[in-house]
Amino acid sequence: MDQIKLNLGCGSKILSGFVNVDKFDVYKPDIVHDLEKFPYPFEDNSVKEIQLSHVLEHIGQNPDIFNLIIKEFYRICSNGAILDIRVPHPRHDDFLADPTHVRPITILGLTLYDKELNKKWEQTGAANTPMAIIHNVNFKVKTAQYTLDKKYQNLLKEGKIKQDELEDFANKYNNVIKEMKIIWEVIK
Repeated sequence: MDQIKLNLGCGSKILSGFVNVDKFDVYKPDIVHDLEKFPYPFEDNSVKEIQLSHVLEHIGQNPDIFNLIIKEFYRICSNGAILDIRVPHPRHDDFLADPTHVRPITILGLTLYDKELNKKWEQTGAANTPMAIIHNVNFKVKTAQYTLDKKYQNLLKEGKIKQDELEDFANKYNNVIKEMKIIWEVIK
């Protein structure tokens, strides 16, 4: 069986070589489907890649629905499938100002769905919720990249701040990191 690539919540970003899916028919996606309605119209283990560009922060306001979304991603993806996730940083005005943003997406939040980490946390008595074990899914954060807000890109480029200062600012202040790109791998 040939595996497919999905562009979920595509909006106007119709990608060639992908099945483009959106809740609204405005931009004529290949499939009109609400990502908060289950099951998704795809077979088990039929997907090798999912693009989620500024989508995940818009869905699953209810934690039960969010977990059903994660379980559905797991069901339709094959072992080794990649989810390419792009989201606004939760401490940037781009996230805070949009009333349709219902959930901050963070690296730590995504690692809650990693069974290996869940087991380590159990052994050490960590308080992190073992979502991978509870929901029988397994995803691993492979990479995380940050896009700086233009102001901080310029300050760094001009040598007015150093990398270690930038990391300190990112931990303390809003509007330092504009966007996060996270590569999440399905482990089956």
